[in-house]
Amino acid sequence: MLKRFLGLAALFAVGAAIATVGALSHRAFPYIGVALVILVTFTGAVFSRAWKDWGGLALYSSGWAVTVFLLAQRGPGGSVLIVEDALGLVFLLGSTAMIVLVALIPSFLLKGREDVA
Repeated sequence: MLKRFLGLAALFAVGAAIATVGALSHRAFPYIGVALVILVTFTGAVFSRAWKDWGGLALYSSGWAVTVFLLAQRGPGGSVLIVEDALGLVFLLGSTAMIVLVALIPSFLLKGREDVA
C-alpha cells in the first residue's frame, strides 16, 4: 500500500518538476527549449501511464497542470513566467496535446508482452 502511494506521489512530483523546468526553459532557449519541453512532457506522460496506468497518468498530469497554473499567475512584482504570447501558448498547448495523445494510445502498446519468457 505504501509502495503504491509513494509511486503515485513520485509521479505527481515528476509532473510538477517537468512543468517547472518547462516554464523556465521555454523562455531561456526559445525554439529548441519549447521543442525539448514538449518532448520531455510526452516522455514523462508515457512513462507514468506505462508504470501506473491511468492513475499514474492522472497524477502526472495533475502535478503538471497545478504547477503550470501556479507559474502562470502574476508574481509580487507583476512578473509572469508563462506569458500569453506565441512561445507560452506553444508550450501550454503543445504539452497539453502530448498528455492527451498519451491518453489516446492503446494500452497494449505501453505494456510489455507477458507471455514472452
